[in-house]
Amino acid sequence: MRLFKWVALCAAFMLCSCRSNPTFDTFTTLLPWSKQYAQIQPGFEYLWVSLDGRASVMALGERTVDKSSATGRVHEYWYTGQGEMLHLVDGRVQQALGFTRELRGQASTAAPQWHEVLQTTREFNWRRQIDLMPGYRYNLVNYVVTYPSNAPKKLPEGVSASARWVTDLVESKAGDGQAWWYLQKFALLDNRVVYSEQCIDKDVCLQMRPLGVVVPAK
Repeated sequence: MRLFKWVALCAAFMLCSCRSNPTFDTFTTLLPWSKQYAQIQPGFEYLWVSLDGRASVMALGERTVDKSSATGRVHEYWYTGQGEMLHLVDGRVQQALGFTRELRGQASTAAPQWHEVLQTTREFNWRRQIDLMPGYRYNLVNYVVTYPSNAPKKLPEGVSASARWVTDLVESKAGDGQAWWYLQKFALLDNRVVYSEQCIDKDVCLQMRPLGVVVPAK
């Protein structure tokens, strides 16, 4: 039954948007967000995703807890019917496949746990090594500084004023080899990411917000 529902879900997404360029077609050909909400399938869990002000939704395919890790990191796999996939680990983008810019793989010294960051005012320095396509930009090293931060003056839609905020300052390189620094932001409630702004590459920076399970209309 679950497999049948998943196939039906993918078919529904394909009917909404079936084009040749996955990333930007997904974010330009789907209906405005207010109208999309009426078409998504009850009983599934969704992630709201926005790129340059154009919004779409992704459905949760799988959520697992890494029991081999002492920290029990949570892995989530989100999909669109066109084939884009986001793999998040504790709310951070681990992989992004099917996009015009792909994060194929990532190895890193462990990112700090959210509760560790929120319990102190100090900075956490860590690094990650990523593989980006196109361009075969493999083993690209990012240096990351993670620290607690203040909430923005204007909260994003759907984010509670009681959420606490964490910022990443990332040092990377753009496709032309030039140094590139950027910020990533995370809003947290109960050590869970409820909103984030994260970049796959210089021209693909996403805003994301979990929507939870859609409840059937009564």
